[in-house]
Amino acid sequence: MSKQVVFSNVEIREYPYVLGDNPACSSGAPLSIDWKPQDMYTRDIEMFEYTRKDSRKRKAPKVSVQRRAHILLSSGYSIDQIGAAVLKVDEIKKMRADSLKSTGLGDRTKMLLESTGRIPKDILTGMAGLLVVKPTKSTITARSA
Repeated sequence: MSKQVVFSNVEIREYPYVLGDNPACSSGAPLSIDWKPQDMYTRDIEMFEYTRKDSRKRKAPKVSVQRRAHILLSSGYSIDQIGAAVLKVDEIKKMRADSLKSTGLGDRTKMLLESTGRIPKDILTGMAGLLVVKPTKSTITARSA
């Protein structure tokens, strides 16, 4: 006898945009979503699957600086609030860069490689992301007499 789970409805929650605090954005103000949903509704799963857009790719699309600013202004944030967030993010980025310089690139890279097996690309190229470092393969052949 096979067991199966069947879903009949899907609950959809929509969250409002808020001014974020993540310094990982390349430039401009970070965009985030609020913790509390602004809308919730339930749909029949069959109707939801029929009417939804194609599924997203694994990587979320990047939102341009101008688009983020427009979204935040439309959400009620002032230019002063957005500007303050940009300055805060830039300061955090500067502090991180200073910290990296003060610890020494070689020591930091060695520590990251030993702990994770990866080296952040921005250390090597100034770009965000990770570079996977694959260990070299060595083969030992035993000879019998």
